[in-house]
Amino acid sequence: MISGHMGVASAGVLAAELLVEACEAGDGLHLETVRGLAKDLGRRLRLQVGAGEIDPLVEAALTCADLATLATCNVAALPDRCRPAAAAATHLAAGAARALAALGEAGIGDADDAYAGNALRDLRSAGWKADLAVRQLGGAA
Repeated sequence: MISGHMGVASAGVLAAELLVEACEAGDGLHLETVRGLAKDLGRRLRLQVGAGEIDPLVEAALTCADLATLATCNVAALPDRCRPAAAAATHLAAGAARALAALGEAGIGDADDAYAGNALRDLRSAGWKADLAVRQLGGAA
């Protein structure tokens, strides 16, 4: 079991809730779709919070990275008053993705099999996607 990941994944759930709330202040099919996607990602994270093995941790890291990307890509579509919440969702989800990736890498340790190699690549990918979302936010906010 990977200790500490439950609280970190819960930060991703909070980020999803922030994005859902930000999208509720706007209208239109686009924001309705973003809201639905954020709700779905939040549900996926809630399911992964209770699991303590590497697979759910990798999935949670990737889900948080996807959430950070979703928030960043939609900041400009939100009303001005809602953009800070979407920016906060980006930062929170990205931070959770990076923290989950670090926990996952520590949990894998020095394992040298194909599974460990794939899990490490997925964890590093989550960190890269999270970093990219935050960098993109600089131009969108």
